[in-house]
Amino acid sequence: MGTAIARRLAKTRMLLLTDVDRARLDALTAQLISEGHQAHAVSGDLADPRVSEELAARCTTMGALATLVNAAGLSPAQSDWRTIIAANIVAPEYLQRAVEPLLGDGAVGILIASVAGHLGPVDAAVQALLGEPLQPNLCDLLEPLLAEMIAIHGGTMEGQAYSASKRAIIRKCERHALDWGQRGARLVSVSPGVVWTPMGQEEAANGHRAQAMADATPMGRWGTADDVAATVEFLASGAASYITGCDIRVDGGAVAAMRGTNF
Repeated sequence: MGTAIARRLAKTRMLLLTDVDRARLDALTAQLISEGHQAHAVSGDLADPRVSEELAARCTTMGALATLVNAAGLSPAQSDWRTIIAANIVAPEYLQRAVEPLLGDGAVGILIASVAGHLGPVDAAVQALLGEPLQPNLCDLLEPLLAEMIAIHGGTMEGQAYSASKRAIIRKCERHALDWGQRGARLVSVSPGVVWTPMGQEEAANGHRAQAMADATPMGRWGTADDVAATVEFLASGAASYITGCDIRVDGGAVAAMRGTNF
């Protein structure tokens, strides 16, 4: 999804890209440059605050920040639950804090969440903790709460951590929209459904839940990376200038079909 989004935004913007995989990042950046786009790169793990600080510093040399898109994240099949929490909610918090001083009139932040944030079980104590993701010992505090959720609702630590972290992204955009609005900026989340990316394919290969969601989707198919990228392109445009503080679902109707079910 990040690559598809970069390709769409490269048509009208100078890009500053980041990825934890240096080789993948360099290959995309070089390809975009070879196609005539303006692209720069800073590699690193966004769960390290120094990466966000470097990105912000580079932005100040490139002109006004117009659009921030955070498409980095991990799914349950990709890592352990603590790393999922670090990638999906701690890293976006560092990134948001680093760029907020750069916000100006017309800027927009778009954070990729997930329909899992709508369909997963909700625990008030978990969400309260994830509302302050930089607090010390976050995962130690979360561990017994996630275990209790599994005892009640089933699932795995990775699955519950993923759903809770994506719900926290949705809430983050709601909570901070006023602050961003006072700077003339907007903050929106986007919740994809099942998307046929390498991450989505890995989820499909590791269990039945991803395919079950695709089968339940009213549109009757998996989503594509470009379905999400097209939505991000719209949200980043002036045509979306009155959209902020909300979540946009790009899920083929999956949440509408499955809300209230034990998924």
